[in-house]
Amino acid sequence: MTSSLVLQAVLSGIVNGFVYALVGMGMAVIFKGTRIVNAMQGEFAVIGSLVAVFALQRAGLPYAVTIAGGIAAGAVTGFLVDWLFVRPMTRRGAGEEGFLLLTIGLAFTLSAAALFFGGRDSHLLPGFGGEGVVEIFGAFLTIHALWLVGIAGAVVIALRLFYTRTLIGLSMSAASLDPDGATTTGINVARMRALTFVLGGALGAVAGLLVTPLIAVNYQMGIGLTLKGFAAAILGGLSNPLGAVVGGLALGLLESLAVLSFPSGYKDAIALSLLIAIMILMPNGLLGRAGRKGG
Repeated sequence: MTSSLVLQAVLSGIVNGFVYALVGMGMAVIFKGTRIVNAMQGEFAVIGSLVAVFALQRAGLPYAVTIAGGIAAGAVTGFLVDWLFVRPMTRRGAGEEGFLLLTIGLAFTLSAAALFFGGRDSHLLPGFGGEGVVEIFGAFLTIHALWLVGIAGAVVIALRLFYTRTLIGLSMSAASLDPDGATTTGINVARMRALTFVLGGALGAVAGLLVTPLIAVNYQMGIGLTLKGFAAAILGGLSNPLGAVVGGLALGLLESLAVLSFPSGYKDAIALSLLIAIMILMPNGLLGRAGRKGG
């Protein structure tokens, strides 16, 4: 096993880890704001990617416009989920189990819709920065992979600043921590929860748009991204969106390094088995009990 092969696995793990982190961040944002475990987070990625693909290939729109359209599609889908389903169930006093079943059902529904409109074919987007490759100490990464890491890092920083420096972000945090107290200060809690789903949908779409130039999107992709994102969020603390970054990178590296010793077909089983072991040893996640409250 050469050092360049190990470095290749590490770089691939970092790239994959940021994708899982973005999906996990979206799940953590929604859980932080609503206490709902969103089992359809990966479908936001599929929706955003397919909208961008069709806008680019069939409508012939500029690439930047299609990317913006994909993010908007994820955000609008998040708003519609809250408006059409979550709010009515909240008014009727639905419990956590009911919301979990709702998002599971919506995941299958949206997957079927993606199959109906997009067919069984897989679709790719052009890579950001072209199709070139960069050599790093004997390992190789596409230009798009570097863009992915850079954009994902910028999203992480922006999300941190959003929650700590903006009035809306602070209001969303207050509404999630103490809804009754937030209401007495004039915060519209229902609106903040709707914005939580909008933000979660947008983050999911960003993850899909970043991964689609590397892995072709299809109607089946959502469930895989949801599971990896959920694992990342659990590792980092489900109430801490920024903790999902640590969890996503850890999962991505475990997954890639497992391929060095075992056939690639076993990478998911090995990575998730190690994840189970980590959670047994560290039940509060990689960041500990305090980290679960961060973000």
